[in-house]
Amino acid sequence: MDEPLSTEARGAGTLRRTDFLKRAAVAGVGVSAAGALLAAERAEAVDIHFPPGETPTPDRGLRAHINRFSHLVINVSDLERARAFYKATFPVTVTARTNGPPQPYRSLGIKHGQFDGYMLRDASEFPSRAIHIVEWKSPRPVGTPYGEANHNGFYRTAALTPDIQARYQQVIAAGSTPYGPPSPIPVGPAGAVATAFGFPDPDGSTLEWIAVPGVPERLSHQNANCRDLRKSFPFYQRVVGLDHSARPFSPEPFDQRLGSLGRAIRNPDGTIYDGLVDFDAPFFSYRADSRNPIDLLQWEIPGVFGRPYPTPNHLGIIRLAFEVDDIDAAFHELRKVWKRVAGPPEEWDMGEFGTRKVVIFEDPDGIMLELIERPPYGIETTPVTETWARVRPARRHGHRRGADHPARGCR
Repeated sequence: MDEPLSTEARGAGTLRRTDFLKRAAVAGVGVSAAGALLAAERAEAVDIHFPPGETPTPDRGLRAHINRFSHLVINVSDLERARAFYKATFPVTVTARTNGPPQPYRSLGIKHGQFDGYMLRDASEFPSRAIHIVEWKSPRPVGTPYGEANHNGFYRTAALTPDIQARYQQVIAAGSTPYGPPSPIPVGPAGAVATAFGFPDPDGSTLEWIAVPGVPERLSHQNANCRDLRKSFPFYQRVVGLDHSARPFSPEPFDQRLGSLGRAIRNPDGTIYDGLVDFDAPFFSYRADSRNPIDLLQWEIPGVFGRPYPTPNHLGIIRLAFEVDDIDAAFHELRKVWKRVAGPPEEWDMGEFGTRKVVIFEDPDGIMLELIERPPYGIETTPVTETWARVRPARRHGHRRGADHPARGCR
């Protein structure tokens, strides 16, 4: 784990958004393209090791191995209660059960454990990131989810709706108490805002609805509060291989009640903060799929509070998983450029969901991430040799016609 940053180090290590945008403007690039500028300038700030002679570009790391965002793991204390609540308040349905037997979870530091869970997905035709709600049976869940909107770690996960007032009433009807009514958060220049409200699940993990007119309801981004964008930005771009796709920010400090994001905001020393707030939040997506980006948010005022969850069975949003085809190859590439990897791939028997190979690793803040290998692709029921035997005579006949009648043979 990194040593805690001193006050002086925090101040020196913060890349001010205004300075960043000035340098981007001088370089003649847009805000999205400027992500490469930040990564190049600040590469020395994070512990990334590329082999000698190899150029450190965004195409290195895990980029060639990741298929998509797989799922977000949220630890709960009562699985059936959580399932009913998420179905009543979020745009998800159950698509799979995870109910494996007791077994070692060495990469999580659990010698012998067991969990029960459900995979929840929205109605997207192409599978988007799922929410995996998990109740640990052994060891039992511990702690409480983050109560502060600026707590270091995965704090909230969002969904989009064209009717935010209806969703607000729906959340209240399900027994939750939103942090406040829907209200506008400044997210860019010229008065750009996003109307949103946050609310807790039965254990206290924060969910969020955001108003977007004309879109079907679906899951959206995952917020990760980081300590220092100089470290986290190049990690997610160059180690994980994600694309910097957007950069919402507050043009000036604003009232922390806007957006109803949480119960409280704290100073880095733990005292309650009740003044204006300011943030910078680059979004990271995977290639052309921008449905479920990581909202990598740095609180510039008052700063970030706390540390990520210390144990894998802690209640709250605990880790984010990426799907890969070949986890052994992905692990090999990851270890070449990043040290904070729990160990080699291990198999988890997830019951009805199947046996999957996983790798656990951490980002620069110690936020937990996961690689999970997808099951083998389906195999044709008809052997290739039989299929070829049926089509080969027709193809040979076609080739003979093509020799005599070139125009017809090219059709």
